[in-house]
Amino acid sequence: MPVRLIVALAMAAAAFWATPAQAAKCPPPPNVTGQTYEQAYETLHNHFGYGVVTVPDPVPPGTSFVSSAETLSCIEFKITGVRVYLEGQVPDLTGMTLTAATAEAEKAGFGVTTGQPEATGEWKVSEQTPAPGGRLAYGQAVSLLLDGSTEVPYLIGRTVEEARQTAADRGLTLRGADDARDDQIVEDQSPPGGGELTIGDAIDVVLSDVSLVSPPVSPPVSPSASPDDSPSPSPPESPQPESPRPEESPEESPEAVPTAALSGEETGSDFGVPPGLALVVVAAALLGLAGWKARGGRRAPDRDHDRRREVRLVSRADPSPNVRIHESRGPRPAVRLHVVPDPGRQEIREGLS
Repeated sequence: MPVRLIVALAMAAAAFWATPAQAAKCPPPPNVTGQTYEQAYETLHNHFGYGVVTVPDPVPPGTSFVSSAETLSCIEFKITGVRVYLEGQVPDLTGMTLTAATAEAEKAGFGVTTGQPEATGEWKVSEQTPAPGGRLAYGQAVSLLLDGSTEVPYLIGRTVEEARQTAADRGLTLRGADDARDDQIVEDQSPPGGGELTIGDAIDVVLSDVSLVSPPVSPPVSPSASPDDSPSPSPPESPQPESPRPEESPEESPEAVPTAALSGEETGSDFGVPPGLALVVVAAALLGLAGWKARGGRRAPDRDHDRRREVRLVSRADPSPNVRIHESRGPRPAVRLHVVPDPGRQEIREGLS
């Protein structure tokens, strides 16, 4: 019986000390809700002299805000300590991969949660709750909505090594290239480039049977080789004078030098020719003379000076008359055309025998 009495008295005392009346003896702290932690600390500690305990402790880096505060301790109705609950601004995680978003949220003092168990670390954040810049108590989780779709790269024409790297950059793999050489070429792919796949999926590829670099041909042939570079056959043992005659080659045969012999007596009569026509005829004659001199100056060089030369005269008929132009010096200006018949002309051909 005494034991039961003692237990009952102890329970009554505990209930008495836990009544709201006793708790009401400690007044609430000043209202600092919504202030930054620096502002709340200035008010509670520097102004009133209260001790400040934060949740979480220590205070995370960056700007923190007070979500609520409560009296921690008091003596004779005077507050001695205050507990302050802090919250922070949520960083912008959209567009990041799940791996990067998790690291960024933990750095700011938050966790992350998704409702997509099939998601991998390469999936990207499309939406988040709270929105970027919103407030959340430290230690709470940011809810993420992930997007696992990615664009299929164009792999046709690439080597297997390049295709693997390009696909890996998009979070994809190759199927059908496990035993392929790195220098083989992708001839076809499914799905085609520009489509969409989920990160972690594979692209089916068809590879060529030959490598990009063909084995060298033996013996190697220079691509810049020309017919002139091929070895020339040994010259015949025939005597040098029996080689083809230079005049038979169109490149070395000298051009014929036109010659016109003016012979015979001048016969004709004066003709009344306008001065303009006479000038035209004179100009044409001068142009012909200049052309003849120009053709005579392009004679081929004499490379076979040690060989015997020969000169042949070839007669050719000249049906056109030889015209000589004279200006009259009499009292009446006029131009006289003297027509001299030319039975023919001779061409001089020079060659080597």
